[in-house]
Amino acid sequence: MWSFNRNGASRSWGKVLLAALALSPSLSQASDVGGREPELSGARVQIDNDLFAARNSDRDYTGGFGITISGSKAATNALSLDPLLKRIDGWVGADAGDASVWHAQQLGMLAFTPTDISTPLAQQDDRPYASLAFIANGRVQVEPNDRVAWTSTLTVGMLGLSVSRDIQNAVHRVVGSPNARGYDHQISAGGEPTARYTLARQYLWIANPSSTLDVKTTVQGSVGYLTESSVGISARVGRFASPWWSFTPEQSDYLGAATPVVSVSAPELYVFTGMRLTARAYNAFLQGQFRDSDVRYSSAELNPIIAAAWVGVATQLAGRTQVSYTLNYQSSEVRHGPASREAWWGALQLTHSF
Repeated sequence: MWSFNRNGASRSWGKVLLAALALSPSLSQASDVGGREPELSGARVQIDNDLFAARNSDRDYTGGFGITISGSKAATNALSLDPLLKRIDGWVGADAGDASVWHAQQLGMLAFTPTDISTPLAQQDDRPYASLAFIANGRVQVEPNDRVAWTSTLTVGMLGLSVSRDIQNAVHRVVGSPNARGYDHQISAGGEPTARYTLARQYLWIANPSSTLDVKTTVQGSVGYLTESSVGISARVGRFASPWWSFTPEQSDYLGAATPVVSVSAPELYVFTGMRLTARAYNAFLQGQFRDSDVRYSSAELNPIIAAAWVGVATQLAGRTQVSYTLNYQSSEVRHGPASREAWWGALQLTHSF
């Protein structure tokens, strides 16, 4: 497991300790998914952009994309991190032998920019450029009572690649925005490997018998390029057939998590909302890692508590294909100066189950 401070010194972290939430029992159980996991259960494409939030801005978490496949093939293909993820789960005591297990794998990229993207100069008074190209494997272990699900994710990737600039500028040419010219000063410019391990405990709090409402809470911890712990609550209202544990907006730090896609038996239409409170100890996108970075912040310059909230809608397009839109909000990560501002972005997600 990995963690880094501003000076690049590595620390050894032990188990991720997650406190169980003592909440009232659920009214009923929401999902009816059982049997053997198929080789390929579904796929998901997500595109994030601050332009999707109907704001005239191009800064902070400016955009990202991810492609997710799910099913047993996600755990066994040549690029899979699942064998190592399973071993780490065993080390921290999160490998439940009697649980049903579902797998997912995600490829993606994230990009962050300061407010002024027109200058090629380093901007010491704003947040740094930063990017991450990554591959991640996720495992969801659902306990037999279908009230508790454990989600673990292992992500490995590269900070500071120039491809992030190329992709962002290609998008800007399509939408008529100016090119981002300061990526030479991004965090770990030229490339630096990074990683993150995440463990979350989902608890089904409320679910009515007609599958039109469910509410769950999630406690999560992670070590790596984001080292933090969080508690969140999420709810959805409408018509849905997917299991409660497969819907995980509260586990998203920026781009959505590597969550399995599960086949559903009926069309879905629902709205959803939630909020999360995060205690963050380290953020590589602002503080850097081992390599020198032209612009970076110390932990004393960052807010240790981050609040996030979201609202969205999901609906069936046709057959087993679903589309969703999420409007995301996050409180300021930086204490003072021009970089001390709230972030808004939108996420479009297209999901197909097999």
